[in-house]
Amino acid sequence: MTLYEKNIAALKKNRPKLHKKLLEIKTNEKFEVYTSNDEINILDIKNKTLFYDKPKEAIKKQNKEYEKYREYPFLYMFGLGNGRAVEFLLKNKQLVQLIVIEPSLELIYIALNLVDYSKDLISNRLLILEYEEINYSILVDLIHNSNAKFYIRVFNLIINTNYYENIYINEYKELLSLYMKVLLYIANGNGNDINDTFRGVKQHLENINLMIDSAQYQKLLKKKSLKTAVIVSTGPSLDKQLPLLKKYQDKICILSVDASFPILIKHGIKPDFVFSMERDEPTSIFFKEVEVEKQKDIIFVCASLQHQSVYKAIKSGTKVIVARPFAYTSYFNLDNYGYLCKGMSSANMAHEFATKFNFEQIAFIGQDLAFGKNFKTHSDGHVIKEKNELIEAEKEQNKLIEVEAYGGQGKVLSNIYWNMFRNFIEHHIIETEDIVKVYNSTEGGSSIKGATEISFNEYLKRYTDTKKKLITLSLPKQKEIDTLKKETLKKSMEIIESLTTLKKEVDKSFLIIAEECKKFENIEKEKAIKILDINNAIYLLEQISEIRRKVEENKIYSNFLTSIVQPLMFSMEMEIAEIKVRYIDNPTDNKIKALQWILAHRFWLFSLSGIIDNVIHILKENKKSND
Repeated sequence: MTLYEKNIAALKKNRPKLHKKLLEIKTNEKFEVYTSNDEINILDIKNKTLFYDKPKEAIKKQNKEYEKYREYPFLYMFGLGNGRAVEFLLKNKQLVQLIVIEPSLELIYIALNLVDYSKDLISNRLLILEYEEINYSILVDLIHNSNAKFYIRVFNLIINTNYYENIYINEYKELLSLYMKVLLYIANGNGNDINDTFRGVKQHLENINLMIDSAQYQKLLKKKSLKTAVIVSTGPSLDKQLPLLKKYQDKICILSVDASFPILIKHGIKPDFVFSMERDEPTSIFFKEVEVEKQKDIIFVCASLQHQSVYKAIKSGTKVIVARPFAYTSYFNLDNYGYLCKGMSSANMAHEFATKFNFEQIAFIGQDLAFGKNFKTHSDGHVIKEKNELIEAEKEQNKLIEVEAYGGQGKVLSNIYWNMFRNFIEHHIIETEDIVKVYNSTEGGSSIKGATEISFNEYLKRYTDTKKKLITLSLPKQKEIDTLKKETLKKSMEIIESLTTLKKEVDKSFLIIAEECKKFENIEKEKAIKILDINNAIYLLEQISEIRRKVEENKIYSNFLTSIVQPLMFSMEMEIAEIKVRYIDNPTDNKIKALQWILAHRFWLFSLSGIIDNVIHILKENKKSND
């Protein structure tokens, strides 16, 4: 079997589309390959450009430069070149994954003929992607769904040889810009308020029994619905769309965010679904504003981590209480009640639901994600009044940004929060583009990439259905309810027991490291290096390695606690990652790195212990209230 055949066979399972495209190539046509005395050079025939002046010397120099990446577990490269740079980087045992994005299919073909990557392709340690297939959604999934997210501060898109810099510089810049957008999305999406998370955990546990008593989300998804839906948000442009929405309300399925609910009712429009996910108590005001009689026949899809006042304010209709897709919610295995909303807003929640509910097309209205005239933030009739002081604060804190306007008509003013909501929408549009067609009929505010812009009038004329039927849902049987409540209580006890044991281990390691760290407080770096005993440092490093192993292998940590610790520990893990990958080539710097690693883990252990303690307390208090 040739090198190429081995590589192609390795690609078949993980990269079937690329495998199929490569099978169609019989020989290289755009490039010529020259091999002599273990030197491999490539000529771009069209541009009459060689990849290297002196291949052997160039690769040697390149490899020396790449030494600085020897501690990096995740690397990103633009271009395969002659394959030797990639081969060199893969020799590093610390490397978990190398993602290479290549703008020319033929250069992938050539590299696979020159170097054996088969083992790394099979394991996905090497991931080769075509430039033309890269989009925002793919990059988010590649980075966010692995430990790669902890290394976003040290991200670098390595450009392979000057050839790519000369010939594909525009593609490189566009790719780098896309990566930066993805990294910002990941950094913002991992949260920064641990107290908000604790509130979510507490309220989820308080609401579990209420959730089990409610109608099940999975049964809802099996119900037949209309083909056409509209998602109603509360941006400044909503006002002008309300007359049309009222006229066609019997022929489309209306998905309303909670803030739009009282506005719609006030204008004689009854939504089919209302979505709510905010965990703060004031959210209940959107439901309190609507009379009980007018809540009838509506399906309220609410997140399990909301304040109980929301559920109390919903006095009619059908409640479907879903979990957000966090580790601490999925641990209880209440899968029939479903998981919904990876995003950060009720509109994100409605959008995600719409893509799972067999609609063929959906349209956004009132989804401005930008300020209207005179800094207007919401449509008329919004329950919560405009707060100009918040706008002024955003100006001072540089939270205002300019984004592309609806219809490409210049720029509009937005803020960083709306921008995050838009990122989630755009990401989900790409994820589901083969399932449902998305339109933006807001006719104002900002552009949403991936959504086809069309007037609301045109959308309704083109896609309205026959008259809709009422969706009804039955409640679970009492036997199932009783069984699930017993199981969740049992799981809560398991969590308390496991976390109590883990906390003892964390505290033990913390006390050892904290005691040793005292001697390094309030002294100069030079003095700290002098008094650092190498043997003691090795002992502390081993302690850190061991406690990290115990934490990572703890099933309750990985299956329950990870999404709770994230808001506080994510920033710490990024700081630790910066220390980990730092290139060291002398004993003094090595001691500095060791000392920084030890000091960073003192706070890491202290914080982890505090989080575990809080979670145990929340679980015990919840158990006490249910006894």
